[in-house]
Amino acid sequence: MIERLPGFTFNDGDSARGFAGTGGNVVIDGERPTAKTDDLQSILERIPSNQVARIEVIRGGANGIDMHGKTVIANVVRKHDASSSLVAQASANMWPDGEVVPRAKVDYTRDSGGWRYEASIERIGNFDDSVGTGTYRVIDGAGTVTRYKAHNAGIGEGWGLNGAVNMPLFGGRFRTNLTLEDSPFSSGTYYVHPNDNQIITDKSGDRKGELGLHWSGAIGGAHLEALTLQRLGHQTDYNVSRVPGTDEAFSSSSDTGETIARATLTYDYSPKLTFEGGAEGAYNFLDGTSGYTLNGINVPLPSANARVEERRGEVFAKGTWKFSSDFTLEAGTRFEFSTIKETGDAAQSRSFFYPKPRAVLSWTPDEDTQLRLRIERAVGQLDFTNFLASSDLSGVGVSAGNADIKPDQRMQYALSYERDFWKKGAIVVTLLHEQITDAVDYVPIFASSGAFDAPGNIGNGRNDEIDVELALPLDRIGISGGLLKTTAIWRDSAVTDPLTGLKRRISGQRPQKIKINFSQDIQSLKSTWGFFYFNGWDENYYRLGSLVHQAVLPPYMQIYWEYKPASDWSLRVEADNIIPFKYVQDQRFYAGPRNSTALIEADYLRLQSQPRLKIQIRKTF
Repeated sequence: MIERLPGFTFNDGDSARGFAGTGGNVVIDGERPTAKTDDLQSILERIPSNQVARIEVIRGGANGIDMHGKTVIANVVRKHDASSSLVAQASANMWPDGEVVPRAKVDYTRDSGGWRYEASIERIGNFDDSVGTGTYRVIDGAGTVTRYKAHNAGIGEGWGLNGAVNMPLFGGRFRTNLTLEDSPFSSGTYYVHPNDNQIITDKSGDRKGELGLHWSGAIGGAHLEALTLQRLGHQTDYNVSRVPGTDEAFSSSSDTGETIARATLTYDYSPKLTFEGGAEGAYNFLDGTSGYTLNGINVPLPSANARVEERRGEVFAKGTWKFSSDFTLEAGTRFEFSTIKETGDAAQSRSFFYPKPRAVLSWTPDEDTQLRLRIERAVGQLDFTNFLASSDLSGVGVSAGNADIKPDQRMQYALSYERDFWKKGAIVVTLLHEQITDAVDYVPIFASSGAFDAPGNIGNGRNDEIDVELALPLDRIGISGGLLKTTAIWRDSAVTDPLTGLKRRISGQRPQKIKINFSQDIQSLKSTWGFFYFNGWDENYYRLGSLVHQAVLPPYMQIYWEYKPASDWSLRVEADNIIPFKYVQDQRFYAGPRNSTALIEADYLRLQSQPRLKIQIRKTF
């Protein structure tokens, strides 16, 4: 249902610390789920369609609705009739080489007397989209070329448990949710030559647990929403590269935790004016160790062992004012203050304070047209893993940790134009300009064991984006029940390279994203079919002693057919990557800093991916 909303593109949220600004753009019964480990897409999939009363799309803000930092959100309003449902879903992904990755999930929901019970158990099956075979070509400094056969594979099998209870309490609603998840993953890249084989393997583990408590209800003439959230995790990684004459091994282990308490008070002063204010406090930690050996000899890395603790607080206030029938203004600010303390190989404590003002002005000249202007100061969040050394021996290599990194700040100016047409159609065009302070990229780090690079701040920069979203119903051109949805995003950024002093893109930025999704409902056959097109991606990384280019060359295409003979079960057959794409990785290695030393090796990897067949059965009891 969410995917079919005209002019709406689903956002699952992100995994940043804290609660504000990390949620997706869908709320349920007007409230954001009190969960972060349990992603929004999984929560929506557990809601049976017969329990949905309606879906509201709110653009630009509305009185009594917390937009959670978004300019457009969808609100899924559920029925509250006494009911129960059990949904079982099983699927299998299959490749021509015989690899099979099964998945299975059972969801249970029950509504009775104002209480709602939810439970889910899942067998997780993950895989690497770039699985395939191809060639790997190495050119050394003397011009000698060595060619290898290449193969890449990756698979992960785990499990997940989720349970939640929603009930009346103290005149409001109380919800508690528990999530447990274990999702290991193993991958390997193999280069084969009659006299020179290379093997790069990576085995990682990720265990998570989360408990959330949430209460909302009326306090006097206002509405209070209070929540607390506790997350714990354990991550491991063992990355090995074996080539003739060089053996590398990197290992890391870390424990993480996040504790959040948040309260929001909303007061409707009048039908046209709403005030909201509140506070959030959080304690976060990462306790990690890592090690790197080269030919069996330990190589000390900067910040190989670290414990990072963050105490962060935020107060916020905003108002939503519909000062005329055509105009709505949402304006407010957040004040964030935090202290980050690191112990281990580096010991220091730093404090930050950032005001984050925001204003959104919406103009609706008629019921089918809206313009939105947003001005906001956004502050990035430090990734705790950047404090600890890390590795990707098949890609960007070993990175040091950096105890001196600080968050980037972006002054954002965004203008959106939306036009609805033909009842189900819409076009949305958004222009975004960002002025960046303390841009985060890669910086050189020097230690007694040598020079490394690490995530760090490289100065100021800019970023510009154009985003065009189109939903086009096709009934008027003779395709009954047809719908075409497209997304086209173009990005351009500029920062100053810390080594060359020249302007370039931010490392890892993908210049464009184009997606085309077509679907058609055929009622006479009780079926829906469609196809999906993706133009791939392209990104560059600028390291101390190397340049890395990675890309997925288009096209990526998927075609599917879904048959629903009855309201309680469905069969979906999906062929993915029917025209196999190519994964490209080019690396250029230098004798030292890339701006002042000679090129000593160039590597070119080309992998032809495999098509994939997916079969899924879903049954509701």
